[in-house]
Amino acid sequence: MNGVVVVGTGIAGVRAAEALRGSGYAEEIAFISPETPIYRPSVSKEALKAPIVGQAAMPLKRSATDFTWLLGHRVEAADLATRSLLVRTPEGEEVTRHFDGLVIASGLRSRQLAIPGPTLGRFTLRTLHDAQELEPHLKPDARIVIVGSGFIGCEVAAAAIARGCQVTVISPETTPLASAIGLELGERIAAKHRAEGVSFILDASVVEFLGAESGQGSVTGLLLDDGTRIEADVVIEAVGSRANTEWLDDNNLDLVNGVLTDGFLRAVGTDQPVVVCGDIARHPNALFGPEVRRIEHWTAAGEMGTYAGKVMGQLLTGTEISLAPFANVPGFWSDQYDLQIQSFGIPSMGSEVVIIDSDADGNCIAEYRDASGLVGVVGINRTSEIAYYRKLLNSRI
Repeated sequence: MNGVVVVGTGIAGVRAAEALRGSGYAEEIAFISPETPIYRPSVSKEALKAPIVGQAAMPLKRSATDFTWLLGHRVEAADLATRSLLVRTPEGEEVTRHFDGLVIASGLRSRQLAIPGPTLGRFTLRTLHDAQELEPHLKPDARIVIVGSGFIGCEVAAAAIARGCQVTVISPETTPLASAIGLELGERIAAKHRAEGVSFILDASVVEFLGAESGQGSVTGLLLDDGTRIEADVVIEAVGSRANTEWLDDNNLDLVNGVLTDGFLRAVGTDQPVVVCGDIARHPNALFGPEVRRIEHWTAAGEMGTYAGKVMGQLLTGTEISLAPFANVPGFWSDQYDLQIQSFGIPSMGSEVVIIDSDADGNCIAEYRDASGLVGVVGINRTSEIAYYRKLLNSRI
């Protein structure tokens, strides 16, 4: 027996392994990843507030000794037909690893802008290493320029303001966070950032990173598409992510924007026991119709992992899958200044947004609806009040 290999040590892969072991699977379950398991929300939510000592440990539900940990290893290629992986060890040696079942949980990496200019002084934020590299640069009066106005960009802006930095956010969007939660709530949150001292340059794009001596050395500023020059000591690119799928090339899988799965999180395009979970999975959700989506939320990744591990347990015994198709209510939270922002469902599906329970400070609940009814909710400082919406969304089936 070759056992099961889990590629990735994020919450999805960890929960998949735990669920598989919990289902009674007794053979080896091996993790292969260049990263140590970490609690990823701490990277943008906590790691920039103060220096981090050691790792932000992943909360395990089983003993670490239940599994084999090949950390510092990287999967270079896969041959699903022969159930084998080409793995590069920390010493640079290439070895072949065979498997009986494969869990694809290799996640995402930060995207960077493909524009000219120096690379020193430019940062992304996805791994703990990224946070540890960036944190010392968040000094009082440092000129911090953040490219991107999504949740990562806004959370970093809040953390940098708290450290006494001068913060400018540049974004092609006309309203921060609008693509995720709509114009009205996006503007409410942007107003809070402005009140705290953040400057926004919106509906703008960066065309060049500037540096001394024609781009040599560290970045000193940015050139925008309208000719404006912005000075910077540090640039943080929060412009989205790319799925780590290159190792799966040439296996007849659909790798457009992640890995396509069926309703049971099985990889589409292979008859081998291969499941996909976490941010990399492009999957249907029985609660929200047949459309396939990637959901980049911590809680969704964990629930996907648990489900995928149970499916793998049944695939390896050759039995019919007895589980109902995957269904969950995605949720996320974001703390920015004294704003506690929490969501359930998929607000971006909504064609109609209704603001309720609003007060003079901008705290509110927003309901998102389409033709099928309620599809999402976002609360600003309304954590206790929106809890019951999760039950409403769970009843959509």
